Amino acid sequence: MQHSTEGTDRQTGTTPTIRVLLVDDDPMVLATLQSYVATADDVEVVGTGDDGHKVRDLVRQHTPDLVIMDIQMPTMTGIEATQQLRKEFPELRIVLLTTFDEDEFLLEALDAGAAGFLLKNTSPQDLVQSIRRAHSGNRVVSPGPTDRLIDNYLLRSPSTADASDIGLSGREQEVLELLCRGRSNGQIAEELFVAETTVKTHVSSIMRKMGVGSRLEIVVHAYERRLVR
Repeated sequence: MQHSTEGTDRQTGTTPTIRVLLVDDDPMVLATLQSYVATADDVEVVGTGDDGHKVRDLVRQHTPDLVIMDIQMPTMTGIEATQQLRKEFPELRIVLLTTFDEDEFLLEALDAGAAGFLLKNTSPQDLVQSIRRAHSGNRVVSPGPTDRLIDNYLLRSPSTADASDIGLSGREQEVLELLCRGRSNGQIAEELFVAETTVKTHVSSIMRKMGVGSRLEIVVHAYERRLVR
C-alpha cells in the first residue's frame, strides 16, 4: 500500500512526492487545504472526498501515502473512517483535522490509530511540515494541549513499561515525568534544582532517544509507550 517515498530517488536524485488524499465535507476547507499543499513541491493531492463512507474506495483508487481527513462529517466520522482504514491499510498514515480543540477528539484520534491531530487553523507551513513528519513515521499534534488533556490521557494509560527500554537515564526519566505534567523548562529546573540550560539538554536528549522532534511528541510518545506513571 505504502509508496516508497523515504529519502531521495537514486535514479533521478530527487525527493519522491508524498501522495495525499484530502477528505472534508466542506468544499471551502478542501479548497483551502489544496492551496496549502500546493505550496510544497514534494507533496501532491491525488484525490479529494467529502464523505467518510467513501474513503476506503478513494484510497483503493488513488493509493495515497497519507490521508488528511475531517473528524466531524455526516454519515461517518473521520475517527470511524480511520478505524476502518487502519484495519485494511495498516501502513497508511492518517492525519485528522478538527475545528474544535477538544480533549476527547484527540484521545479518540490517538486510540483509532491516527498519525496526527491538527486544528483547522494550522498555517500552510505547519500543515506541510506536519505532512512530512507524519509521512516519515512521526506523530503530529497541533500545539496547545492542556494539563487536563494530559491528566485524562494519563488516567487512561497506566504505566507498564520502563523508560530504560529506550535508554533514558534516571534524570531524563524525572524530566520526562515533569514534561508529561505540563511543566515548563523553568519549572522543571526549579523542581530538580538544576539550571534551565541543563533541562534543555535533557529534553534534547530525550527527543533524540525517542526519535521525535518536539516536546509535544515526547508527551504523546511517552503515553503510547506507557513510560510515565
